[in-house]
Amino acid sequence: MSLEKIPASDIKVVKSGDTYQVEGRPRETFTILKTHHPSNLPGKQIIVGKILMDPNSASPPHTHGGAAIVAVVTEGTVLNQMNEDEPILTSKGEVFYESPGCHHVRSENNTDGRAEFIAVLVVDDEVVKDGYQNIFVLDAERTSK
Repeated sequence: MSLEKIPASDIKVVKSGDTYQVEGRPRETFTILKTHHPSNLPGKQIIVGKILMDPNSASPPHTHGGAAIVAVVTEGTVLNQMNEDEPILTSKGEVFYESPGCHHVRSENNTDGRAEFIAVLVVDDEVVKDGYQNIFVLDAERTSK
């Protein structure tokens, strides 16, 4: 498991059918569990999602539509690299945070077991007015347009 910082431009992303993925690695599975519109956060929405990562899976570099995210790992270990920061390992019971505008360079399960985490996103209603696709924007999708 490499804890060396890797620039997003060095991660080889390929398109398989309609799906972008890190070459040779399966993608994560994201499921929305619940959405909320809290009265004390006008214009914002809270989205609770579950992310499953099979062994050796990886997410291509991406952003989250300006969302602030708090995530708790519920199974396994996840490697994350945000922006220009050093990669970190987050294991079961531990929490990581992504600030609004964060560039999520690496999100990987580099183990032989499954990893899972629950993410709570706080996002502008405007970002998701036409659907939830804008809470996970791949670099490869932006550059292919």
